[in-house]
Amino acid sequence: MDKKTKTEPKKNIKKNTKTVHADHKKTAATKKADTKTTAIKSKKISIDTPKPTVVGHGHLVSVEYVGTLNSGEEFDNSKNNGPIQFIVGGNQVIKGFDAAVLGMKVNDAKKFKITKVDAYGDINPELIQVVPLDKIPEHIRTQLKVGGFLVMQSPIGQQMPVKVIKLDAKNVHLDMNHPLAGQDLTFDIKLVGLENAPEQGEEDCCGGGCSDGSCGDECCDDDSKEESEDCNNCDCGHKH
Repeated sequence: MDKKTKTEPKKNIKKNTKTVHADHKKTAATKKADTKTTAIKSKKISIDTPKPTVVGHGHLVSVEYVGTLNSGEEFDNSKNNGPIQFIVGGNQVIKGFDAAVLGMKVNDAKKFKITKVDAYGDINPELIQVVPLDKIPEHIRTQLKVGGFLVMQSPIGQQMPVKVIKLDAKNVHLDMNHPLAGQDLTFDIKLVGLENAPEQGEEDCCGGGCSDGSCGDECCDDDSKEESEDCNNCDCGHKH
C-alpha cells in the first residue's frame, strides 16, 4: 500500500534511469504493497482538541492489515513491521485504502476489496521497454534472469524494482509498471490507533508538504540541507 505507498505519474524513464542492482528475491510484486508511508514526525497537539472516536479526514490512524490478490496469494501484511500509520485524506496510501478506514472506530475490523482503478491502475504498455545489455554494468548483467528484478533509480533519486520479462543475447526486456498494476487487492484490516493529526509547523521539512506527497522548492536546499538532520531524512522525493 511504496503508495512507499500511491501511484506515481507514468513517465518515460528509459533514458533517465540508471541501474543500481539486481534482486532475484521476491519483491513488492508478491510481498509488498505500497500502503506504507514516510514516518510521521511527532508535533504538539492543542490540548483543547478532543481526541476523535470515529475516523474522519485529517485524522492520524494506525492500522493492522493483511493484503491478498484474487488468487488468494498474500502479498503483504503488517505482522513483521507493525501497523501502518497515515493521515486520512493526506494522499499517503492508495485511494481505496484511504477511503476504507473512514467511519471506523478503534478495534473495528473489516474486509474489503480495492479494484485496480483505486489501487495501482492498469498495466501501461509504454512502460515495458527494451534495454541493450551493453548499457548495463557487467557485474549486474551476469545476474539477470527472467522473472527476476532489477532495481533502478529515477531522475529524482527514487529506487524502483523493474521485472525482467525477457532476456536475449543483446537486450533485456523490462516491465517498469508498478508490481501490483492491473491487480485487484483485498485487505483484512483492524484499526488499532486513532489520533488527531500532528500540527504542521514552519520547522517541518518541505514546509509540511511531505505528508501529502508534494514538496516546495524550498525543501532541503543547498543552504539548509547540511544543517538539518530532519531534512536529510526527508522522503519527499527530492534527491538529497
